[in-house]
Amino acid sequence: MKDVLGMINLMNEQDDLSTLTRNRCVGAVPFAGRYRMVDFALSNMSNSGIQKVMFLANDKADSLLEHVGDGHHWGLDTTTEGGVTVLPPCHLAKDMRGDLFHLYSHIDMLKNCTETYLLLAPSGVIYHLNFENMVDYHLSNGAEITILYKHLTEMDRHAHIGHAYSLEMNDQGRVINVTPTYHALPSLTPQNIDLDTMVIKRSLLIELIENSVKRGSERYLKEIIWSHLADIDVQGYANHGYVAIMDSIDSYYAHSMHLLQPQGWHQFMINHESVYTRQEEEQETACHDNALIRNSFIAHGCSIEGYVENSILFPGVKVNRGASIKNSIVMHQCAIEANAYLEHVILDKQVVVEQGAIWRGQFAHPIVV
Repeated sequence: MKDVLGMINLMNEQDDLSTLTRNRCVGAVPFAGRYRMVDFALSNMSNSGIQKVMFLANDKADSLLEHVGDGHHWGLDTTTEGGVTVLPPCHLAKDMRGDLFHLYSHIDMLKNCTETYLLLAPSGVIYHLNFENMVDYHLSNGAEITILYKHLTEMDRHAHIGHAYSLEMNDQGRVINVTPTYHALPSLTPQNIDLDTMVIKRSLLIELIENSVKRGSERYLKEIIWSHLADIDVQGYANHGYVAIMDSIDSYYAHSMHLLQPQGWHQFMINHESVYTRQEEEQETACHDNALIRNSFIAHGCSIEGYVENSILFPGVKVNRGASIKNSIVMHQCAIEANAYLEHVILDKQVVVEQGAIWRGQFAHPIVV
């Protein structure tokens, strides 16, 4: 798909992940024991034949951009015609912040691109998808914009949607109405949840941006599209596979814990081998004679002398003798000293839990350190 430019939008991230996003953007948050959230969007683009990706970067994107580098870990073409380009954030007045003005500040670069179509995707929504099929659907239906969505039914109780749009479509698949959804409960009413991913013609995107900036009435690209549903043919394209929207601590924790259930892990593992991340030197994991591990994901380089149950440990975690970890997420290079106790806890990177400390949260309200 050399005629499609990929763009990952960091400007619209819902920054409700507590201290996990104090110094990093949502796309840089670790997930599932070895990945960063952005890995899934990049892998989807690479596997779909997209070789050129732009990042619409925000103020906290430094660690994410360091992780991504030139994109070669994801198989992106790093020649002059491919690879990763960063559109740095612009320091605008408070009432002008949003992806619309960010795009407008880089409008010349958009005009100089040679690709006919843009595929815009978020970094904080995890799914597996061949974008080539979505682009084919867009072209065959003659749509001006195609929006990716997930149909949630009463069976999708693990969805944990904090902030999203619910799409109403007619029998032809055209989006005719959009309503904001907060803390959606799919068990009550089936909903078509917008996954913040779209295919749009580059010339149409430029036209929408320029016309909207002249009016000065919108701050976000989605606001423009929703306000023109009567004039623009916006089609919906369904994703029937695994989806996780990470827009709050509750959703991050719930989706992480869901991976430790057989059904959740099976859904996540489909096409797992086609998800790429930054390659690092892997060290052996040491499980000592005193260790007891139950239903947990233990990454490489960990040293376990204590008890770990229903938890996710990232690389380099050290669990000392007598320490207990239950229903928790422990990120890179953390150290749990002897006889400490953790339950329903999320530890960010390089946290040291002192000897004998007791931290106990709840499933609905995990402690974040």
